[in-house]
Amino acid sequence: MSRSKSTPGVAEIISKAPSLRHFTVTSSTRIATLWSNYGSIDRVYVTRTGGPNDDDKSTNAAQSSIIVKTVAPPPVRGDADEGHLRKLLSYEAERFFYQHLSHSLPAGAKVAKVHPIDHSKDDELPVRLILEDLATEFPNPAWGSLGRDDAVIVLDWLATFHGTFWSLARSREIRDNVIPPPLQYNVGQPVGVWAQGTYWYLDTRRDELDSTDPTEYSWLLKWTEKVDSALKKAADQYGSLLHGDVKGANIVFSKPSSSTPKRCALYDFQYVGVGAVTRDLVYFLGTSVQGNLLRRIDQEKELLQSYHNTLTRTIGQFEDRSSLEYTFDKLWKHWELAIVDWYRFMAGWGFWGNDSWIEKRAREIVTGWEERGIDL
Repeated sequence: MSRSKSTPGVAEIISKAPSLRHFTVTSSTRIATLWSNYGSIDRVYVTRTGGPNDDDKSTNAAQSSIIVKTVAPPPVRGDADEGHLRKLLSYEAERFFYQHLSHSLPAGAKVAKVHPIDHSKDDELPVRLILEDLATEFPNPAWGSLGRDDAVIVLDWLATFHGTFWSLARSREIRDNVIPPPLQYNVGQPVGVWAQGTYWYLDTRRDELDSTDPTEYSWLLKWTEKVDSALKKAADQYGSLLHGDVKGANIVFSKPSSSTPKRCALYDFQYVGVGAVTRDLVYFLGTSVQGNLLRRIDQEKELLQSYHNTLTRTIGQFEDRSSLEYTFDKLWKHWELAIVDWYRFMAGWGFWGNDSWIEKRAREIVTGWEERGIDL
């Protein structure tokens, strides 16, 4: 993709970031448009024009690049629908995460560093983020379906992310500022992360549920509300912050070397929020890994055990946080709930990824509940 001369708008945004006051914009490249044309993402090339070096390796070179995410939604006639509100609130949730929470993450859960914008100079600015360009350190996108080694790297990232925020997700610091389902949001409410992470949770997908064929999916629909309630209970007891959209398109890898193991970083935190961690796991494994990794139950358990080992190790690093023991058996129970819940969404929305595996497992799980007389 060729470079183009920077527009005044990009330069103006950069000028509002105090950490970039010693940099001048030289050019920019449009690298993506946001879903449904709600904005854009630009790679902006900058040159240092003076000032001391800072500790951010991503911008301490004479020439470097940063990422600018601009939100400019299309005009809406009449009352905004749920989808429009969901998108607008998602960008606020993402900005909150980067500005207030991302600094808590260790190197094992790498995310882009944020360059805060001084909005006091222009409160009418659309939501914008200025971020470290992850491509400098993580140049390899997660193309296609991931093999086992790469899948384990991502699971390790997720376990570190979830473990870091394990008790914080249930703290007043988070709970007092959560975003409710879009149609329940009132203008002027505090905006933090989502009360329920991910974009497919039931309270915001009633239309998709109503469109699900009641005859074809009768075996599934009778469990919908029970599964949703059980996942909410799991989130209350053992929840953490979820990334909310863990798919290959939001994952990048570093180049491995003889001295440095391969690592990953994740971006796109529009649906970050509180939830049962298995919702992140089922979305990732259900959409972004090779199907042959999931042919047998023991393969599922092997992947989840790798995740669980890192999760418990990470939680253990924070002695003042949670004494709750999140056993593998509890994780497995929540994993089965998440599988059925994810299939519920696909049944009303559409199928992709490892959908045959998801359907097979959802049917097995529901049948098992019925045979054992489990009512959740």
